[in-house]
Amino acid sequence: MIRNSQRSSSLILRLMASYVSVLCVLTGALGIYFYHSVRSSQEQRIETIVSGRASYYARLVSEMYPLGELKERPLLIAKMLGAERDVLAFRHPSGDVMIEVNPDGISLPPPAAAASSTARTVTSAGIEVYWTSVQTKALDTNEPIEVVAGHPMTDEQAMLATFRDRFLMATIAGVIVATAIAYGLLRRGLLPVRDMATRAAEIHPGQLHVRLDVLHAPTELRALAGAFNAMLDRLTDGYQRLSQFSADLAHEIRTPLGVLIGQTQVTLAQPRTVDEYKSVLESNLEEFEHLNRLSENMLFLARADEGRQPVDKVAVDMDRELHKIADYFEGLALERDMRFSIEAAGVANVSVDLFRRAVGNLVVNAIRHGREGTTVRLRAASAGDKAIIEVENEGVSLSPDQLDRLFDRFYRVDAARSGSSSSHGLGLAIVDAIMRLHAGLADVSCPEEGMIRFRLSFPV
Repeated sequence: MIRNSQRSSSLILRLMASYVSVLCVLTGALGIYFYHSVRSSQEQRIETIVSGRASYYARLVSEMYPLGELKERPLLIAKMLGAERDVLAFRHPSGDVMIEVNPDGISLPPPAAAASSTARTVTSAGIEVYWTSVQTKALDTNEPIEVVAGHPMTDEQAMLATFRDRFLMATIAGVIVATAIAYGLLRRGLLPVRDMATRAAEIHPGQLHVRLDVLHAPTELRALAGAFNAMLDRLTDGYQRLSQFSADLAHEIRTPLGVLIGQTQVTLAQPRTVDEYKSVLESNLEEFEHLNRLSENMLFLARADEGRQPVDKVAVDMDRELHKIADYFEGLALERDMRFSIEAAGVANVSVDLFRRAVGNLVVNAIRHGREGTTVRLRAASAGDKAIIEVENEGVSLSPDQLDRLFDRFYRVDAARSGSSSSHGLGLAIVDAIMRLHAGLADVSCPEEGMIRFRLSFPV
């Protein structure tokens, strides 16, 4: 993790690196394109000039001026040539030069075999020279003559070098300026991210109501802000539940511990008989058993939350299982003059022990909170890809808020913080955990006034 954090870089730096890379590539490509375009245009212009010049002087020596006269008047040719560095030569096909205007003393190319040809050479100074030669015959002697015209690219190469250097300097300066501007724009563009970070830094256990501003966030960040706020909603709900759970758990533990400590202190305050000590120990044992059940239930819920509770599913006959559960709790129901009504059919793919525990908790809840002398109805049936179990009893009507909280841990409708030794408010929470282990669903409803119906949906 440390290595990864060290390797990670700023988002601005990564965007800047990408931007500068693209800018350099595009600018360099444009520079190369313009450089070669200018060079190509110059080469075409020089080739046209040199070719025209060679053809012109070939006609001149073959139609207008005798070769002998031109030999006697070399300055005339130089004056007619005009260019300071251009080369013009009249030579015999064997290579013997008869007339030459060559200010820089550039070596001539070898004699051409064709009537008209072009060539390129490079001087020792690295200057390219474009040549064109034309074959003709002298007006006076009718002997073959090769007219050679050349143009050194001295000025053109100097101009291209200047263009290249200036373009490079302009590119570097432009990249620097563009980088600085882009850096400022990126920092300004990422201000909403820093604002979100500042806002998020304000969130702590005492400020869980703080949320990111989704409405004024940029379009690209609205999904992130919305997801972050949704996560905060879940964390807030979990934190509040955990706080309530901690308080309820402390209360549940404090009550039996207070009883144990009080009874022990009273017993030790004066000498007691054996029967009195025995009575205190029996009372303490009852409280210890209550604490033991509480710890076992809490351990079960913790394992269920972490997915560590084993679930070995087998196919069970729901009718037979419901009758077994009813028989087991028949004595408890008779104490309140309550009866069971069972309508069951079908098979469920469940963990037998967990199935019995979930339905048993619902039955105990129905007996404990139902009206005396009423019937607890147990129904089971297969519906498509689900096995449905219903436990229904008559009792006190509950509000929607109470129904929503029935599966919360330590929640009790009659006394949310009572210290009953027979109930600690985890029975329905265990039912909900068992259903989650089976990838099923537990819900509760009031189909009519004074009627409570719990429904368990097991995947087949």
